[in-house]
Amino acid sequence: MAGEGQLMATNKIRLMVVDDHEVVRTGLRAILEPEDDIEVVAEAPSAVEAARQADAHQPNVVLMDVRMEGMNGIEACRIIKNSHPDMAVLMLTSFSEEEAVTSAIMAGASGFLLKNVGRAELLKAIRAVGAGQSLLDPAVTRSVIDRYAKLLESERDRAVDAISDREREVITLVAQGMTNRQIAEQLVISENTARNHVSRILEKLNLTRRSEAAVFAAQHGLLPEDG
Repeated sequence: MAGEGQLMATNKIRLMVVDDHEVVRTGLRAILEPEDDIEVVAEAPSAVEAARQADAHQPNVVLMDVRMEGMNGIEACRIIKNSHPDMAVLMLTSFSEEEAVTSAIMAGASGFLLKNVGRAELLKAIRAVGAGQSLLDPAVTRSVIDRYAKLLESERDRAVDAISDREREVITLVAQGMTNRQIAEQLVISENTARNHVSRILEKLNLTRRSEAAVFAAQHGLLPEDG
């Protein structure tokens, strides 16, 4: 029996609540504390204090408000994830904060919930990120994905301007299906130089495959006009 009790204690999710409103922290604690598998080990009224408490109490999950006075929850998330990469940060956001959610993705947040989430959904989300899963509230999933896609496309558009004349020649040949050896022969350069050009192009455009580079070149007018 003692061993079973120790196992349950070990499996508990250690959670920290971060919100600059005491009434919100108190309400969340009241919801969470009765759960056998969740232990509220700390709470913090600010992002700065959250970083300190994360160091001191080593929670598995941080339940963090996005919008706070002073340093916001996104910056706190970034600081915490830099120091504790395995610590899951679950952000609470309003529907109007899509841009903040996108920024939080970049900062390493494990999940997002709307502030008007129900008790059952909140508990399910905490257990999910505590188990290493990622979670995004269905109500904001589509808008965030769309925004992120537009951001990525914008970055790639800027990358087009950074492509050199030689790299434009290389991506044209890649789009024609040429191998590195064939590109080298066409441009009278070494095969290693051709390979390096292709690698730099993929890196600049945030792509992983030559086929993606070919499609990108066609979509962005990098290929010569016929005739």
